[in-house]
Amino acid sequence: MGYTLYSKEYKEFFDQIKGGNLTPDELVVRINSAVRPLAKELHVGKAELFLDSPVSAYEEDGFNRHVTLYEAEDGYGEPYVSMDFVTSIQGKCEGRAYPVQGHTFTEDEREAMRYLMELLYIVFGRGRLQTLMQKATFTDSLSGIMNTSGLHATAGQYMARGILNKYDGVFMNLKNFKYVNKMVSSRQGDVVLRLYAQALRSFVEEDEVCARLGGDNFFLLVKKERIQDLIKFAEGIPIAIEFGGTPKVFHITSRMGIYDIQERDHMGEVMNNASIAIGVAKTSVVNDVIWFCPEMAERAVRQKMISSLFPQALKNREFVVYYQPKVTLEDDELCACEALVRWIRNGNLIPPMEFVPVLENEGSVCDLDFYVFEQVCMDLRAWLDAGIEPVCVSVNFSKIHLHDENLAATIFDIMNKYQIDSKYIEVELTEMSGYENYEALSNFVMKIKEAGIKTSIDDFGSGYSSLNMLKDLNADIIKLDKTFLDHLLKEDSKQDEIVIKNIVNMINELDMEAIAEGVETKEQADFLREVKCKMAQGFLYDRPLPHDEFEQRLVSGRSYQI
Repeated sequence: MGYTLYSKEYKEFFDQIKGGNLTPDELVVRINSAVRPLAKELHVGKAELFLDSPVSAYEEDGFNRHVTLYEAEDGYGEPYVSMDFVTSIQGKCEGRAYPVQGHTFTEDEREAMRYLMELLYIVFGRGRLQTLMQKATFTDSLSGIMNTSGLHATAGQYMARGILNKYDGVFMNLKNFKYVNKMVSSRQGDVVLRLYAQALRSFVEEDEVCARLGGDNFFLLVKKERIQDLIKFAEGIPIAIEFGGTPKVFHITSRMGIYDIQERDHMGEVMNNASIAIGVAKTSVVNDVIWFCPEMAERAVRQKMISSLFPQALKNREFVVYYQPKVTLEDDELCACEALVRWIRNGNLIPPMEFVPVLENEGSVCDLDFYVFEQVCMDLRAWLDAGIEPVCVSVNFSKIHLHDENLAATIFDIMNKYQIDSKYIEVELTEMSGYENYEALSNFVMKIKEAGIKTSIDDFGSGYSSLNMLKDLNADIIKLDKTFLDHLLKEDSKQDEIVIKNIVNMINELDMEAIAEGVETKEQADFLREVKCKMAQGFLYDRPLPHDEFEQRLVSGRSYQI
């Protein structure tokens, strides 16, 4: 008669190993104790399992284990019973049972051993799954390092031990990683991320932490005395991959927001403060590494308030359009103007530099740009209907708009709504040298020019590839950034004068027009006139004017006596 699941020996065996969420190692200990009576009943001299699983995100080296479940003191003989299993992830498990010395398994015993091995495979699989689930809870599936849950769990242990304040919290964001994905595909970009994560893990010591928060964002807990080593290490980490059959090396740099963890800080505060610091680093054109300070938190609160107030403020028309005149340097005559937005809330003026970068960062600046543009078209229509001849108005559009293929069409629709001739509109784009989709920018400029609308590039000279913009983009007007004039005609300003003179000359030779922003003195205007800069804009002529004052300028006199 064969052995069954309900035999006394089987029941006692499984009663001992089935309880609890046991890991494979814990199961081995239980099985070694529990299997003895059953092994004697089945004349087993030795029982073992061979486990082999492939490499995965949770097991970088795979899983390879030989487990002896039972071995009799008197030894064992041949042949053995073997049973193979293949797991769902193409792993392998082989169970082997050897008879006691001098015994040959009967068919019933062989059948019982096969049944036992199958059950042990299931039990081991459950234990291993439990281990993998625990690891998966705290491990990032792409990179194999900790995820956010693992970071918080480890930080919680450090807090409980009172040692969290021995570390600095470091929020890291990879610079220009979108270009990596663009060059080698997002799939290969994942490989770069994985290799970068491995490089970070090789840097951190055993009692330090590195985690991936998602995307190209990482967070580290590094001992305070090693923070400068990390900064130097991360200045340019070489990552080599194979792409298209050839090796390709990326030198990955990162921005860092660093928080000096204090006693009694919890991890939520640490991550929030480091996140605020890296937000500052992302907007800085000078520093990629920013240390958190309390003033940043106050500014962050202010920015969140602006974000939350903006939708209703737009609906309530709290944003007011001002117009700053532009003047031809040849005769000091009003020739155009720029539309600038001001936020008037409860009678108080919120400066553009306080709210525009916030809206730019979150993308809602697009709604503001269209609001301003429509208001400009309304004002132009009102002036024309009143018999007042307006000047061309330049309206700013953020480069975020260029992700919208229908941008030009939307501009045309608004102009058609108010029946505005193209000669009264100039589309002004902030200096675009860093814009990643040059084709979209070029196509937009072409559509606008085909409609007879002028285009201008604002803040020219504030980026790093401005000359390429000058050479390749078919714009009409180039606005020289105010920084060009800051040291003009002062001591040791000869180099500035040479730069301005030659840039203006290039603009003129390319059949474009140059306008200088921030002109504040007659001497500056005279110099610009001498180097044949066509237009000027600045406090020397007029500050930004509210609607009624600018209308008066249109009506009463367009000449400036400088």
